[in-house]
Amino acid sequence: QHYKSITFIEYMEEVECTVDLTTQAVVAACSSDYTQVKQAESLILKLELKPGFHPILAEMSVGSNVPGDARRMAAICLKNGVTKFWRSMSPNALCKEDKDRIKEVILGCHAEEKKEVFDQLIEVVGKISRYDFPKNWPNFIPTLLQVIESAPTEEHKVRALTMIYKVVKMLSTKRLSADKKGFRETTDAIFPLIGALWENYLRMFNSQPTLTYLQPCCISLKIIRSMLTYGFEDISVNLPKSCLEAILKMSVSQLEHRLTITDQPVCQLYDKYLLVIIKALINIQEKFPDFFGQYIVGSLEFAYKVGFQYAELLEMRLVARALHLLSGIMLCETYDVFKLNNRGKHVSSLSIKFTDDRNSFFTEERLKDMCVKCISKYLKLSEFELQNWQESPEEFAFEETRHVSLFNIKAASEHFLLNMTATFQDIVCPYIVELIKECTQHDRSNLETVLMIDSIYSITVTCSYDLFDHIDIDVWFATLVEELVQETPYCSILRRRILEVIGRWVTIKLSQDKHPAVYEVCLQYMASSQDLVVRLTAATALKAAVSDFAFYPPSYSPYLEVTMQLLYSLLREVEECESRIKILEVVNSIIDGCGKQIVDFVDPLVGWLPGLWGVATEHSMLQSQLLTTARKLSRCLGPMSVKLYGFTDPVLKYVLTQDPEMILLEDGIGLWLQLLENAPCSTPSFVQMFEWLYPLLQLGSDSLKTSLLIIECTILLDPPAIISRYGPGLLSACVSLYPEVVGEAKVLINNILLAVIKTVPRDQWPDLTPLLHVLLKSLDEFSDYSKVLTTNINVLCYLILLDLTYFNNLIASFNNKNLLKNMLEIWTSKAEHFYQMEQHKLSLIALLTLLTYNPDLISHHFVNIMKLIEKAVGKCTDVDDKGTRFDCILRKHSSPADEFITGGETEDYKRRKILESADLIAKIDTLTFLRAKFAELQHAVGAELFTKLSQGVDREITDKLSNYLA
Repeated sequence: QHYKSITFIEYMEEVECTVDLTTQAVVAACSSDYTQVKQAESLILKLELKPGFHPILAEMSVGSNVPGDARRMAAICLKNGVTKFWRSMSPNALCKEDKDRIKEVILGCHAEEKKEVFDQLIEVVGKISRYDFPKNWPNFIPTLLQVIESAPTEEHKVRALTMIYKVVKMLSTKRLSADKKGFRETTDAIFPLIGALWENYLRMFNSQPTLTYLQPCCISLKIIRSMLTYGFEDISVNLPKSCLEAILKMSVSQLEHRLTITDQPVCQLYDKYLLVIIKALINIQEKFPDFFGQYIVGSLEFAYKVGFQYAELLEMRLVARALHLLSGIMLCETYDVFKLNNRGKHVSSLSIKFTDDRNSFFTEERLKDMCVKCISKYLKLSEFELQNWQESPEEFAFEETRHVSLFNIKAASEHFLLNMTATFQDIVCPYIVELIKECTQHDRSNLETVLMIDSIYSITVTCSYDLFDHIDIDVWFATLVEELVQETPYCSILRRRILEVIGRWVTIKLSQDKHPAVYEVCLQYMASSQDLVVRLTAATALKAAVSDFAFYPPSYSPYLEVTMQLLYSLLREVEECESRIKILEVVNSIIDGCGKQIVDFVDPLVGWLPGLWGVATEHSMLQSQLLTTARKLSRCLGPMSVKLYGFTDPVLKYVLTQDPEMILLEDGIGLWLQLLENAPCSTPSFVQMFEWLYPLLQLGSDSLKTSLLIIECTILLDPPAIISRYGPGLLSACVSLYPEVVGEAKVLINNILLAVIKTVPRDQWPDLTPLLHVLLKSLDEFSDYSKVLTTNINVLCYLILLDLTYFNNLIASFNNKNLLKNMLEIWTSKAEHFYQMEQHKLSLIALLTLLTYNPDLISHHFVNIMKLIEKAVGKCTDVDDKGTRFDCILRKHSSPADEFITGGETEDYKRRKILESADLIAKIDTLTFLRAKFAELQHAVGAELFTKLSQGVDREITDKLSNYLA
């Protein structure tokens, strides 16, 4: 009653941390009154910054005069406080006195009888030990070992062992060199003691099989496993052989002992104990294969007994681990002389012995036996799966792909069979082929027989690559097709598996001339009259067929219309979002494979997209798949992408402005860019969407590149509308963004600036000065980064050609007399970075224009200028059959721009081609311009000075220039 009558000083700036106030706050935090809980949380947040608060929590946690739920809450608050404040560098870190008091109190938590409180306290122990043990808490394990020796009850000993296990497990995860060394020292100190404890408890359990002795036996073995795996640098030197020998020797006898026990709780814990043994063997085999080699035979025998002989009496996760151990030994190259020889590694006498030991265990008879047992026991569809097929066909259709081999017996057996066929191919593969041949003689009207055939066929899917040379799929395909048409009570089970086999083998070995038959089979069993699981499997097989690298699109043309109709039908009928995603993946594969052939058949899908989006509001994965499908459709439709605008306009608005978690951002802007590239003309929605880009630019995420490309594409699509409405804001955003981004993003910003300069009439330019200032200031910074440098120079060249006065005013605004000379030095000295002849010509024309306007500049960098001119003319011109030199770019653009568009390009590409044809460099003849400007330069500089400057130029360059000017 005392704890319920509390009054919080809620609005005090400072609170004193006392035992009573702390107790009241913690008890109130357990209240069912929401208001009181919020007040308590607020008070605890103030108190946790006060000295002495966390020791009080520790004392409350182990105190007997506090209610159980309050003690659990105190332990949780203590755990959170240790996480936040234990490190010395943390803000408001705990003082040494508080830490010492907490460790002193928490050492007594082994007396805690309430499991929910103890579970929280050992979490605290683990967190403290990660920071302080062993350096600042050396008495922790010795104290607990003393408790184990002198504790009044076995429960105390179990809790003390659990605390040691928590610390050992926590320390084993640390990976710094000093921490690993400390853990090895701890292992050396306590490993013999823990080993003795394990053996002692095991003896007591064998004489009296109860949970009292099995539980500490299991915990001590977990400690041994962690120390064996991470506590020895060289296990062959540090570990007494008797330990691992004892584990192996006792494991076999313990397995046999397990079969005699009938008490269910003991059996369950016993299975966990055996699981720890197998995990220990797996860890040692993976980390110390050379040392483990001498125990191969015993480990294989133990794993075989668990995995096959006694599997029906044990938990399936234990059996799955046993199969994993068998697989690990099979695959380890240390025990395989053949693998060592193939990889050019040294073959020792021990490796030969280990290989002989392994092969002596995996005899032909045993391999066949394991193969049959995997097929008949683990791979067969269970009653639960068959029931799930009937009740939830969509869930069942994709359930098998989710399993992890370490935990699921079916996935583990598939993994084991895959490794077995790869390692012992000469024995196992012919046997599997023999089993397949026997299937033709079995009665299909019996469920058990059908399930057995289903399991056998499933192996050919799992082990297809190893069976490549053993199965003639062309012959078997004809047999499978005959089986498909058979009508039996359980034909759906076999049809599903046969379609899965066909989908697997069509990409591996099936002849090209058989592919049309595969398409027909898949389409036949996608019909609405078939079982839904069979239809979904057929769709998946069809996806594999059209995704094959040898897929020939024209051969699929006759099936396109019916394919799309069947897929639309499936989309309408399925209810699960995952099923819709899988079907859309099939649609996407067909779009990718068939390209523009699909155009005539996509109208129904385009009509269904809005409805699918409506049911996907709570499923981001389906939304992402729909965006991907729309993007692929846009790429396929080209200018006919206008059909998608009814779907994409509202969807993009949601993705870019209303999606709170921005999960779909990358897919959304990818679709946006694709639509812009294929847009035949601008629309009001494209102009409106442009304003959504500003927040994206501030994110600075992986979407920045796509966002900048969208800006450039939109400007090229509708320059007047975009620049008049968004020009100032866009340039301001680019100015703030430019210093913060890396080279590639700077190139894209420069391309945006070029798009503005080239597409907008001079009298309609927005204020470019701030961005140009940033660009010029960064010219030196990127003088060694070719892409940024060339685009920077391209911008300056167009300014010179389009408005030389504007350029000169820009240079004058810096109040730096040397700016133009420095810019010219970078320009001429880095000309080798120009990799396109258009860049060379642009640079040449702009440079000659600038020099004729300001001839004083020529004397400063005459040699580099002449080199640049000679190289540019050489790149831009060529000699025809008559020996006449001509301008390559001028001749390239002498025909209309439409002649360069072949029909496979996007609308954006066409716009760029038309803009390129209208460019200045496409209209000016390089040689004529060169001769005219050289004459102007000679006249402006004077013939005498020009001749004197020319004497410093390499003779080869002057000869070539003379030839160009002739």
